[in-house]
Amino acid sequence: MGNPDSLRPMQPRRVRVLALATATLLIAAACGGTAASPSGAGPSQSAAASDAASPSEAGSASPAASAESSPSAAAIQQLAVEARDFSFGLPAQASAGVTHIALNNTGKELHQAQVARLNADASFEDLTAALQNPDPSGALALLTLVGGPTGVAPGATGSVDLNLEAGAHVFLCFIAGADNVPHIAKGMIAPLEVTEPATAGELPTGDAELTLQDFAFVGLDSLSAGPHTVTVTNNGPQPHEAGVVKLADGVTVPDVIELLGAAEPASGPPPWTDVGGIAGISPGSTATMDVDLPAGDYAFVCFIPDPATGNPHLMLGMIAPLTVE
Repeated sequence: MGNPDSLRPMQPRRVRVLALATATLLIAAACGGTAASPSGAGPSQSAAASDAASPSEAGSASPAASAESSPSAAAIQQLAVEARDFSFGLPAQASAGVTHIALNNTGKELHQAQVARLNADASFEDLTAALQNPDPSGALALLTLVGGPTGVAPGATGSVDLNLEAGAHVFLCFIAGADNVPHIAKGMIAPLEVTEPATAGELPTGDAELTLQDFAFVGLDSLSAGPHTVTVTNNGPQPHEAGVVKLADGVTVPDVIELLGAAEPASGPPPWTDVGGIAGISPGSTATMDVDLPAGDYAFVCFIPDPATGNPHLMLGMIAPLTVE
């Protein structure tokens, strides 16, 4: 997330531009900041980004206790992914079905692995070409968001469980650093071909449930300290994410809302630290995310932009407190 000069200019850097990369421009305009178009995310860069990562390179997430004990957990496909500055290391192919994706951040910047499925009539080359266009509509029309680990700090691992359908997929990182350039513009995009037949297995049974809707987080406001598997369902007509942030000492969710609505930008760093979560999932989708949090005050946040206003969902009220005791 970098060290932004004020809260408002911070938002384009922090935002997951899940309406796709050029939507960063909309968010930047709405928040008074600037963001770069992903002109560098061409096929030549993505080819290098998709180097296969061995389990020892990409590590594995610490699954929650409920996932460990689930009878179906042993049958779930494991997909280890490495996040570098600025590329992904992952296999070229995976089988369809429920997949445990563990993102190990070996870089020095915050990263995510937004997973999206390409339409049947679209190719990876079509997407990279569409990303060159300042008009986001062409790129947006090619994708369905299916989740992925997000807000993974350097040296940390984040994990989720997704049901991957057969077809061409893509991994993307829309987070930007202190230079305000989304990582996708630096080549952080990689293809994954998902093939039939599907592997056996079901989504782990979460020991907590979180519902996403326009524009709120519903059903989960407290957890005990330690590992949990959270079942996340998107009931809204728009895509949503559930980023998890640790609030700075003494900061509350109403404080953040007040800062976001202030007429003058607030100075200083953002009042939180990213600690994980799940990237954007499409309406009607369900996935799970693993969290392992010490006691403290946290919040769920969604930075996906609203097509009607260009504002991140956070600015439309999609932030909610989470108390961990």
